[in-house]
Amino acid sequence: MKIYVTQIYIQAGVGFPFTHRFQQFISRELTNRVQLSERFIEQYGEDFDLTFNMVAKSEIADTEIKGPTVFRRDKNVEYTIFLPFDDQTQDSDLLHSIVVKLLAGIVRVLDDLKFDTTRLSGDSLSLADHVVNDPVMTK
Repeated sequence: MKIYVTQIYIQAGVGFPFTHRFQQFISRELTNRVQLSERFIEQYGEDFDLTFNMVAKSEIADTEIKGPTVFRRDKNVEYTIFLPFDDQTQDSDLLHSIVVKLLAGIVRVLDDLKFDTTRLSGDSLSLADHVVNDPVMTK
């Protein structure tokens, strides 16, 4: 199983300045830190992947999670994580906060699916630090 993070921006002018390198990095780090759970295998099978669609939304104050949407033909389970957006999101402290909120939302979903999230939870702050300090992660 692989875990993917994508970015989908549905509101004009509402989005985060993360690059495709950010998506690749976070996807790889999630996949490396999370082992397949028995519950996930029972529900979907061991050959299914898990995708988290990251969406910026201006009219929310807290993270919202929708899903799952199951694509049996593609062998993919998708969740959408809506993250609060404001015009100050270019600030590195706020970007750090967005990455932490994204990872917390992912951990919440993984916990519901009975994945062991101990390693990911412990590494969330350092992953967020890496993202905001690496210039290829943001535009």
